[in-house]
Amino acid sequence: MSTRKARIEKKLHTRYQAEFLFECSQDPQWATKLQALEGEQVLESAQEGMPADLLAAFPELDTMALNYCIERVELNEVPRDASCWWPLEEGTQFFLCYPARFPQAALYLAVDFDDHAH
Repeated sequence: MSTRKARIEKKLHTRYQAEFLFECSQDPQWATKLQALEGEQVLESAQEGMPADLLAAFPELDTMALNYCIERVELNEVPRDASCWWPLEEGTQFFLCYPARFPQAALYLAVDFDDHAH
């Protein structure tokens, strides 16, 4: 558990959250884990680790003890303002990412893994 104040902890988490989510969708090991998510399963970075490219770009993350959760969701669970611009193809999967301590700070991502060149 961090000794930082909750406000600072949330700012640090949200600062790197989008990068974390994007890198998870690009990292082959994380992509495999994301594709395997079912039902109520949650991936947590405290257990799974951070994507290697994210740590290479932001080495300070290695000591910050940030913890994110990712869940698979259905399109109808994604707020309209988060998804209205997404190009939807058959096979697109939808994910919700949030800091473990701050689930209200959610980001959504649509990924077509078949369209990725890893």
